[in-house]
Amino acid sequence: MYKNTFLLLNAVWSTDSDGILGFLLEDHPGLLGIVPGQCLQDWMTQVSVEHESRCPAAFIPGQSFCVELDITASNGHAHRVLVTGLPQGTGTEVGYSGAIVDLTVHCRALDDALSKARQSSLIIEHSDDLIAHSGPDGRYLHVSPSYTRLMGWKPEQMVGRPVIEFLHPDDRASAHDALLYLVSPNARPLVTEVRKRNAVGEYAALATKACPVIDPVTGRSQGVVMVSRDITEEQAMRGQLRDLANEKLALVDSIDDGFFSVNAEWHITYVNQRAAAFVGATRDAVLGRRVWDVAPGLAESPIGVHLREAMATRESVSFEAFYEPNSVWLSERIYAYADGLSVFFHDISERKAAEAKLEELATRDSLTGLPNRAWINSRVDDMLKRTSQAGLATIFFIDLNRFKEINDSMGHATGDLLLQQVSERLCQCMRPGDVVARLGGDEFVVAASCTGREAATAIAQRLLGQLKAPFYADGLEMCVGASIGICLASPGVTTQQLFQSADTAMYKAKTSGTGGFAFYDPSMCVEAKRALTLEMALNKALELNEFEVYYQPRVDLRTKRILGLEALLRWNHPELGQISPLEFISLAEERGHIEAIGQWVLLQACHAVKMLNARFGLDLRMSVNVSARQLRSHSFVEQVLHALEASNVDPASIELEVTESALIVDLGQSGDMLRRLKQEGIRLSLDDFGTGYSSMSYLRQLPVDILKLDRSFVNQDASGFGFVAALVNMAHALGLSVVAEGIETTELMGKLEGMGCDEGQGYLFAQPMPLDAVEEYLTRS
Repeated sequence: MYKNTFLLLNAVWSTDSDGILGFLLEDHPGLLGIVPGQCLQDWMTQVSVEHESRCPAAFIPGQSFCVELDITASNGHAHRVLVTGLPQGTGTEVGYSGAIVDLTVHCRALDDALSKARQSSLIIEHSDDLIAHSGPDGRYLHVSPSYTRLMGWKPEQMVGRPVIEFLHPDDRASAHDALLYLVSPNARPLVTEVRKRNAVGEYAALATKACPVIDPVTGRSQGVVMVSRDITEEQAMRGQLRDLANEKLALVDSIDDGFFSVNAEWHITYVNQRAAAFVGATRDAVLGRRVWDVAPGLAESPIGVHLREAMATRESVSFEAFYEPNSVWLSERIYAYADGLSVFFHDISERKAAEAKLEELATRDSLTGLPNRAWINSRVDDMLKRTSQAGLATIFFIDLNRFKEINDSMGHATGDLLLQQVSERLCQCMRPGDVVARLGGDEFVVAASCTGREAATAIAQRLLGQLKAPFYADGLEMCVGASIGICLASPGVTTQQLFQSADTAMYKAKTSGTGGFAFYDPSMCVEAKRALTLEMALNKALELNEFEVYYQPRVDLRTKRILGLEALLRWNHPELGQISPLEFISLAEERGHIEAIGQWVLLQACHAVKMLNARFGLDLRMSVNVSARQLRSHSFVEQVLHALEASNVDPASIELEVTESALIVDLGQSGDMLRRLKQEGIRLSLDDFGTGYSSMSYLRQLPVDILKLDRSFVNQDASGFGFVAALVNMAHALGLSVVAEGIETTELMGKLEGMGCDEGQGYLFAQPMPLDAVEEYLTRS
């Protein structure tokens, strides 16, 4: 409809190296308001309505560009145009040629279609481009007739099938990732190249612009619109260039060094077989690509720093550096010339390993043979001096998690054997140039050169992996694990500060659980101070009546009738305010306060459910969480019975919630204790199911009545609902009721109800509230 009322602003153009328009051919001369002799970039900035800030960035020397602009033509009409440009020429005299394509008709048609109906046709009938609309699930909803003309596919052959099914197998993974991104919140358009199969099985190379489609009413994704154009001939030209380059590669392929050269834009122009094999590719695969894309991690490495410096200064340089991605030491010679760089390199890892071996012979720990504290301090001093060349000096402070327990219970001889085995495993993780030392006791340190947190994370994971497997000494199997604190050197840091910071991070990792690691952050000092404050305050919190019990309703998903409440502990500190249970519950367990606190919560909950049932004539159940430490207490059953007697509450009104992780520590003892509680008439539920072992075998062994699905297990995408439904059916087959936690939407409630889930709990029904608010809630209900 817009073609009858609008004159399209299509044109082709070319500029010189200064961006001055030298040639312009318009469909309707004069409408664009630009003439030869005018700066194209200035015109784009002047006429743009909404995208001024993008215009100056369009011209990046030597690179093609593609910019959409909303402009006002000389006749007063608003248009959206696509300005594309390709660099022409070589050296510094690089001009551009390109086209201005009027997108107004397409954009308005697309906008009208989205606003009038979500499922209306998005295809521009007469375009020679391949235009398609896929849904959020990645399947075609609509395709343009051009697919039949150009690719031989009829709409009925494509609609309903996955987009990636028509792509070359090598392109499917990246295309799948792109489609997932485009249906995510705040996604922006993407431009990519793919190979698409036509009806006779041949592949055509396509340049595709993919744009997310958002429902203007709900803000939800309605899929992706893709506009594609055949670039097969363009790619054929690239192939010819590669063939020409292959002839020249023979000149440098016979040398022992790896060799490659790049132009001023970092595109690889030559590469020999050794260099290609070093990055795990063929010469054809890397020619023409940017060197940073071919060698992941090169840009952030010390070698990348030297390459950029040589390109900027046009000065040649020789050096040695460790290349993190391949874990090798390299000797590099970079020769700079007018149009780029030539680089020779060879592996010197064996020489570096020999040098490191000689250095390690200095000072040793008598038990393990590892370097001791004095030696590692000196080594880190040296690393700090050469950080700029070899990467960041990084300290990994390692502390074994259960060594004291093993050493005390099995003897020092066994403990010494364990330390020797630990040192052997740590040495197996070392890269050339890395060192491990024993500070004393069960504390070890690894000093390494890392390019950043990602490299340090890889090392930490490797260390933890080595220490995770069981150790064997004196015929005994021992599992220890470790906690690791990591600190990367910063400007001006001393060796002592580096060790102290890594030690602080190690304690942070240890408090987060076994087998973990943490990077040092200055906030840890604040956290440590806060933790100490909480620990001191926790000693008297119960005595000072600072704790309060909140209650969250549980609802029958079929009748929406409230069936019970879960008791949840809150701490109202007079100075720090309300403190999250995530912050103080684990502290209470570590310091041995959890049993007294748990007994207090249980007694409060028993009194509350007794009062509520009597006042409102209900038969509510009260669920109370039980910690792992409580469950290991031999007097726990007696404590529960005391609370029931003190409150005179019916045992059937009480439900105790235990977690998988608490049970699995000693399944035999836990089972015996739960069976005693069951005999007293108390209901038992397995809390947070789906976050731990989730074993069907122990479900059959334990006398539990209820299975509570964790919120992270319930709040999945649609693909996980089938598994949740199967889990509900399995629980019912075992005679268990199922409670879903974390229900916050009616949609999720409906799906869970449809699966047969018995009860629900979450903010959709009510937030946790104090007892007086519960009374008001029940009165309203």
